[in-house]
Amino acid sequence: MKYNNHLMPLKMAALIWSAVELLSYSEQAQASCGSSFCLVNTDWAVQGAWMERGYRYDLRFETVRQDQLMRGSKKVNLTGFEARDAEQDTDSRRWLLNVDHGINENWGVSAAIPFIDRRHQHAEAGQPVSWNFRQIGDARITARYQTGLQDTKDGGAAVVGAHVGIKLATGKFDIANLTGTKAERSLQPGTGTNDLLASVYYRRVLSDIATTWFVQANLEAPLQERDGFKPGRKIGIDLGIRTLWTSSLSPMLQLNFQHRASDSGIYAEPADSGGRSLSISPGLSYKITPQTHAYGFVQVPVYQQVTGQQLSPKWAATVGIQSHF
Repeated sequence: MKYNNHLMPLKMAALIWSAVELLSYSEQAQASCGSSFCLVNTDWAVQGAWMERGYRYDLRFETVRQDQLMRGSKKVNLTGFEARDAEQDTDSRRWLLNVDHGINENWGVSAAIPFIDRRHQHAEAGQPVSWNFRQIGDARITARYQTGLQDTKDGGAAVVGAHVGIKLATGKFDIANLTGTKAERSLQPGTGTNDLLASVYYRRVLSDIATTWFVQANLEAPLQERDGFKPGRKIGIDLGIRTLWTSSLSPMLQLNFQHRASDSGIYAEPADSGGRSLSISPGLSYKITPQTHAYGFVQVPVYQQVTGQQLSPKWAATVGIQSHF
């Protein structure tokens, strides 16, 4: 299989973008009270950090605070009567454990389970109302296939791959506060739905062997409504580059785009859910031992547009540690 040195990456990116445009046509895209997490891509198989068979364990911590009200693409500062009934902030922290098994250089499977720590507060008739919980979220199971690395004319290499899997309804979706009032469904640790997960990606190893770039398109589509709620379909594109500065230190940079449809159902808020965002995410990876490395990213939105009025983040961060055996 031969790749045109200059045109193939552009053709692959255009193909992935066209697929995303087709999937997202006529949809609107983030949740009214802020159920977002850091959107950084830490799939090291996609990024080419490793190819050989074996087990990989990745423990990741994410934090994001959504305390900026937005209407469309503009910031909103409510005062007086308007502020008596308004969202105030959502503080979300998530620990995500992912176990990946590379069966061989082509096939792999992975499973992930999140633990969510969330605090949300808004005002009702001028009085604060809040929810605080720590709960297991929705688990994910995926299978991966990718081609063998193919040599290019300039001495680099390229690979194309895909994931398919399912998000399971393992998280609770009926958490209430001390007064017995249930949190909005978009705030709950689980959606209550089983969702289809799918992605395609292209990775290129440059001729110096020390630099890799990738582009990946992702889809998360709920398969059914559950108890009057169906989360909006999510579509994302990640574009990233990773290079080796020293034998241990690797700087990374990503652009992360997400487009989410409005939620639906009698317990949803379609007029105030959904949106789109584009973020820049610089990061570093440090090899602690030949089998283990630590990493971290800071993510800053450069563009956000929400449906209706929603809480949005000013920044997010993730740190993690990954090891193979």
